Amino acid sequence: MENEKSPADILKDIAKRADWEFNIREKKISVRHGHTIREVLIKNLDIKDSYFVSVQSTNFDKFSIYSGLFFPISGYDNYKLLVRKRNQLDKLSFRKNKLRFKIGNSSFDSKVYIETNNDIETHKLLSSSKIQFNIIEYLNSTDCRYIGFNEINPKFNKELEGKKFLSVFMALGWMLDKRKIDTSIKLGELLRSKFNQNN
Repeated sequence: MENEKSPADILKDIAKRADWEFNIREKKISVRHGHTIREVLIKNLDIKDSYFVSVQSTNFDKFSIYSGLFFPISGYDNYKLLVRKRNQLDKLSFRKNKLRFKIGNSSFDSKVYIETNNDIETHKLLSSSKIQFNIIEYLNSTDCRYIGFNEINPKFNKELEGKKFLSVFMALGWMLDKRKIDTSIKLGELLRSKFNQNN
């Protein structure tokens, strides 16, 4: 339909209603094929050092399209973390099961798949039952949800350059529901406060 709003327009409306700062950058790569890079940056000025970022790029990787909350964290430059919902392939793969990090709580470990390069820091971050409950609730809300650190570090805006980010995001689409955005903010703030306690 001609009057159907684009994802960027929907986010602009959400930002306007919430009194959030909205910026968009669009660049046409191929007019013939309709390929466009879109990068949206939204700031909720009530939450210090947080960015709602949505990107549609022409990269050929698993995060060519993503959307979510990004929180800059200092002091963990080499730390890597990716948390996602555990799927059937994970359960069937002996190698994947052997390599993944487990927190030690079977009800949590059976539902999530964790990749990390630092078991000690990851255990500190995820050992709280409150954090585990919120992570499972977030990952179960829809497919393609992730929690990461140093997994995606956007830099298309000068404010984002040179920083390492804790991210609560979705892939293969944009987060276009205010409630889902608010849930991501809540979980991101909870994880950020844990990072700050550990630092």
